Amino acid sequence: MAATDEQPTVKLVVHCRRCHGWLLAAASVSAGIGPRCAIAERAEQRAAAARPLTLFDVAA
Repeated sequence: MAATDEQPTVKLVVHCRRCHGWLLAAASVSAGIGPRCAIAERAEQRAAAARPLTLFDVAA
């Protein structure tokens, strides 16, 4: 047996909450969403906020 001083590398990876792709970057892992999905999610939120109210929205 050969003696090695190498230690195994452990990296935390998670799935994106939006597209379920693998997240590798530390910032993405902590946020739970990838950068592309975060941009798309913010755009959808802005579009939903800018949507005009209808009578159905007022009644609810």
